[in-house]
Amino acid sequence: MAAEGEATRVHRTVAGGNYRDLVEIRLWDVVAEPGALAVAGPGARVHETADAVFAAGPDGTVMIATGVRNAEDLTVSGPFPRLIEGRLTGGDGPPLHVFARLPDGCLTLGTARVTEPARRRGVLQRLDLRLDTPLPEHLLGLTEIGEPGADWLDLLPDDPLAAMERFAADWWDAPPTAPAEVTDRLPEALRVFQRAVAGRAESGSLRIYPEPVPGGPEGTLVFGEAGDGTFELLMDAGVDDPAVYYHGLSDRPLRERERLGRYLLLSVLAAAAMDGPAAGGMAFVDRAQARRIVAPLRRVPLRPLRWPSARSRIYAGPDTIALVGEDDADWFEVYVGTRSRSSLRRLRKLGLDWASFHEEIDEINEG
Repeated sequence: MAAEGEATRVHRTVAGGNYRDLVEIRLWDVVAEPGALAVAGPGARVHETADAVFAAGPDGTVMIATGVRNAEDLTVSGPFPRLIEGRLTGGDGPPLHVFARLPDGCLTLGTARVTEPARRRGVLQRLDLRLDTPLPEHLLGLTEIGEPGADWLDLLPDDPLAAMERFAADWWDAPPTAPAEVTDRLPEALRVFQRAVAGRAESGSLRIYPEPVPGGPEGTLVFGEAGDGTFELLMDAGVDDPAVYYHGLSDRPLRERERLGRYLLLSVLAAAAMDGPAAGGMAFVDRAQARRIVAPLRRVPLRPLRWPSARSRIYAGPDTIALVGEDDADWFEVYVGTRSRSSLRRLRKLGLDWASFHEEIDEINEG
C-alpha cells in the first residue's frame, strides 16, 4: 500500500536484536511492527502506554498509535514513561515518526509534532499531535478511530434508554436473547432492556427477570435479584418510570438514587465492568490509584449506585467501563472491563495489586 512520499532510510531488525541491511520505508508504506520500531535506531528502548507503543533511540522517537482522529490529528493517553514525555514535550528533541496500527501491519504516517499536552496536577495525561503530512482520504478510513461504546454518553442524562440501546449494540457481539414476546404491560425501561440487553448482561452479580412478579413488601413488584441471593430488586407498581429498591441490604427496603430507566442503564454498565466478557479485573485501591484508573475515561453523568458499594460511580470510554465503589474515605473497590489490548496494557502498567485480573481478549472486537 505504498504511495509517493518522502522516504526514510532505516535499519531493519532481525532475529537476535541485530540491525542489518538498510531498507527504505516510504510515506504510506505498511510495515511490520519491528520494522517500524527500528526507525528509532539501534539500541532503542521500547515503551507501551494506553494508546501507543513508543521506541526512543539515537535516530529519533517512534510512535505506533491505535489510530487517528482525522486526516491531521491524533491523540494518545498516558501515563507516559519519563523518557518519552521528555522527548515529546521538551522542545527541540529528535524527530517523532508516527505509524498507525492496522490489522496487517503499521501504516507509515511520517513525522508529527505535539500541539497540546494535557496535564492534571502536573502529571501528563494526554498528548494531542498533528501530522506534518495529512492523510489522503482513501487511507483515512483505514486508520480513523471510531467511538463505539462512547457516543451513548452524549445522550445522558436526558435519554438513558437510547443510551442503553446504543451501548449494548456496541459493547456485546452476541444478539440479545429477549423473550419471544415482550409484553406492553412492562414499564418502557424494562421493554427496552428486554429487547436490547437481555442475556447480554446476565452475570453472576445481578439478574433482571423477564417480567416483574408480585411479592415485594408494601405492594411492590420484584423484578430482579443478586446472583448470590443477598437481595431482591423491587419497584413500585403502576408507574412507568418507578422508583427502585434493594430488599435485603438493610432492615427496610433501600431506595436507589435513580429511577428504573437510569438504574437499568447503570446496572448494564456495572455488569460490563464486573462480569465481562471483556478483559479486566478487580482491585482495592487508594484515591490516587483510583484517579489513575479513570484518568482517560469520562464519568457517567448519573448519580452513584448504592450497590456493590454505598457510592458506586461509573466511568466510560470507547473501549472501557470502570466502576469505582466508595465505602469509606480512604479505599475504593474498583472493577474494570475493557475490549482493547491498548487499554489492557495500560491497566497492567498501573502497578496495582489486583485481587483478580482476566487477560483473555482474543475474541474481543477492538474496533
